[in-house]
Amino acid sequence: MVNIVIKKRTPLPCGEVMSVAAEDEAGKTLSTGLFTLTRTAFSGGTVKTMTAGGIETPPENRRRGNIRAMLTRMHEIGRDEGAAVALLHPFSFTYYNKFGYERVADHLIATFPASALDFVGYDGGFVPYDESLLPDMLKIYVEFSRGRNLLLPRYDGSHYTGGGKSAYICYENGEPSAYVVFSGSKTYSVNTYINTKLTVHELAYVSPSALSRVFSFLRMFEGEYETVQLCDCSLYREADLMLRHYADTEYKLIPDIAARVLDTEKLLDAHTYPQNDGTFTVRVEDGMDSVAGLFCVSYGKDGHEVRRLTDGDADLTVTAGALTRIIYGAPACDTRGLSYLPGVKVHKDCTDLIRAFPCVPAGVFEHF
Repeated sequence: MVNIVIKKRTPLPCGEVMSVAAEDEAGKTLSTGLFTLTRTAFSGGTVKTMTAGGIETPPENRRRGNIRAMLTRMHEIGRDEGAAVALLHPFSFTYYNKFGYERVADHLIATFPASALDFVGYDGGFVPYDESLLPDMLKIYVEFSRGRNLLLPRYDGSHYTGGGKSAYICYENGEPSAYVVFSGSKTYSVNTYINTKLTVHELAYVSPSALSRVFSFLRMFEGEYETVQLCDCSLYREADLMLRHYADTEYKLIPDIAARVLDTEKLLDAHTYPQNDGTFTVRVEDGMDSVAGLFCVSYGKDGHEVRRLTDGDADLTVTAGALTRIIYGAPACDTRGLSYLPGVKVHKDCTDLIRAFPCVPAGVFEHF
């Protein structure tokens, strides 16, 4: 028998971290993990979320159901604490599929020659970050988060310094409008530098002009670095729209975050729906009572309503993982394409459902 024990609970500004262990009957630790209760960006607002990380099992304790027991118990605790969804960075997506998790966000890296920024001018009007500018950095981050899913709340400047990183911020009409966090790498060979690369670890902006200024600032490094690498492009797809020299740009896509719904009604209710009228009914199959069931959603200019039904026909039947992908806009396809998503059975026209969950940028800058 496996016992799940919360060893320590550490308060956070927005939630808490729980250090968890799976133990045998004698109290020996078999597996460990860190679970955080927090809030993440979702559909223009935030939703209470449980994140899982640091899950480890020594080889001699594996294949005994320790992780399954741990996740099952922590999902229940997360739900009881008000979390609507759980997130993790899988070492194997197929492994965590067994626990209801599905891929909802990717890490996209774009690499191009510095000369490819010739479509903008030069902008030296950015200011080096220091602690006095933290409120302005966080103001940009909050505004940037509203158009994206999954981003975590921030309360300090730890993400903007350290590890050789530099951060700069710019203003428009006196208001903070964009920031960029980057580092440079070079290799000295004979009497010159080679393999010079400017890596952008994070950027955030509040308008098209602010993003354009970021590119103009990066061009200030022209001549010092041969290559520019943008990490986490999945979070700022608008940057890719502004690039011009696509033939010179290389893309690397790394599947990054998996999620599973913990409370279907709560997650559906937290979503922001279109103004035009629509209705859909979905049947969810899952082992958690808070997830499984028949749900009808009606939306329009007067708001939306989520109802749990006791019986009736569904437009589609889904697993918990498939539902999570749909809500986070992963499919971004028509009714025919939706039927190809694993864990989905389409019974009727799903136009209203597809319109309700468009594809939006999703991801996190940090690892949890």
